Amino acid sequence: MLDELTAVECLQRLRAGELSAVELAQATLARIEAAADLNAVAALDAEATLREAAAADAARAAGGDAPLLGLPVTIKDTIAVAGMPFRSGSLAREGVVAGEDATVVARLRAAGAVVAAKTTVPEYAWSYETESMLHGRTVNAFDPERTSGGSSGGEGALIGRGASIAGLGTDGGGSIRVPSHYNGIVGLRPTAGLVPETGHWPTTRDTGMLDMVCIGPMARSTDDVALLLETIAGRDGRDPFVSVAGYPGGHRDVDPVKLRAGFYARDGVWPASAETEEAVRAAAAALADAGAAVEEVEPPPLEEANDLFFRMMAADGGARARADLAAANGRHTEQMLFVLELTRDFATTAEEFFALVGRWAAFRSRLRRFVGGYDVVLSPVTPAPAPLHGCMPGDEPLESYLPWANVMSYSIAGTPVAVVPAGTQNGMPIGVHVAANPFADHVALAAAAAVEARLAIRPLLC
Repeated sequence: MLDELTAVECLQRLRAGELSAVELAQATLARIEAAADLNAVAALDAEATLREAAAADAARAAGGDAPLLGLPVTIKDTIAVAGMPFRSGSLAREGVVAGEDATVVARLRAAGAVVAAKTTVPEYAWSYETESMLHGRTVNAFDPERTSGGSSGGEGALIGRGASIAGLGTDGGGSIRVPSHYNGIVGLRPTAGLVPETGHWPTTRDTGMLDMVCIGPMARSTDDVALLLETIAGRDGRDPFVSVAGYPGGHRDVDPVKLRAGFYARDGVWPASAETEEAVRAAAAALADAGAAVEEVEPPPLEEANDLFFRMMAADGGARARADLAAANGRHTEQMLFVLELTRDFATTAEEFFALVGRWAAFRSRLRRFVGGYDVVLSPVTPAPAPLHGCMPGDEPLESYLPWANVMSYSIAGTPVAVVPAGTQNGMPIGVHVAANPFADHVALAAAAAVEARLAIRPLLC
């Protein structure tokens, strides 16, 4: 069945003439329609999708063989797709249509990909719950009573259901990794400075977030994620934080026998469920079985990450966010109203901001030194699977962001982190966090692929 194929498998069939791009696009659109209960689609133009697919078929018939030719992809609605609505979950952007593609979308299209849909986000991408006044609530691929995560929750839910083959999300404080974990798929937060943000709204490079927001791939397999990363990475001459020419690839050339891996099942901030700890240990055992040298380690203190992340995010006291969203005239979810008010407390003077950046840089250095003692470090994503709507992992009412301290820590560190399914709890998927050293994204993916192969937890509902 087409909904069970990975992107790599789809492309193999397209090249072999066993499948046309139009057939694949039709199947994808049908799967997206069948997944309407997820409420994960922000915008869709079926006619345009089928036109692009027909053009891909014509290009192949004429001898074209671009690396993604005819592959349907979905795009998070904080990323511009020319001619499609570009609202980032906010009523403040009603009627906004992108005039040009984001750099990453232009690169996917140049490689032959076909845009099938844009996916839902919480307003302004500022929540671990994908819900907005514009689109309502997006639900988990496995259980409608549970969150799909945020802020790439629409992308995670569609891929987790098998409705989308692959796509792009963004990750500031865990927004690729958390939805991947919650919906049982593979995702990658790339190294800070590898993939350009150009064409993303809200912009973050000119805020206290600096280089902490990354655009990255989400898909059904590690090979799919690597394929998309190779396409979108590299400087574009516009994003001032992207400093390298591209992603060299080669995760399949990394021999797991040569890897040294550390793992911790407890982050020292929030207690994890027994099943979450078991998933991390199972992933570590899978790496050991592949020949890696594996040892249990203790992470440096991580609790400070939450305070640092939020203070950097809103060092202006939320003034930028309130200005960006003013056109919504106060029409926000309760959670967004709470955050907009909360950020007022984070306003800093220039002197205080410089001190904050100093703390941020020291934390980044400390965690990078820790990861640098290994090729990869495995850990929980969050302390439990997807919680009930409006709750923390563990299903308690949302009263603290400390359960997300681990993902925020690696956002500050700027290291590449893959998430790969490694277990379940009460029928809900559990992903494991696989961090590597800066610009060793291929090593994170190699370790994730070894876990994927040995645990064989298919990231699909089917």
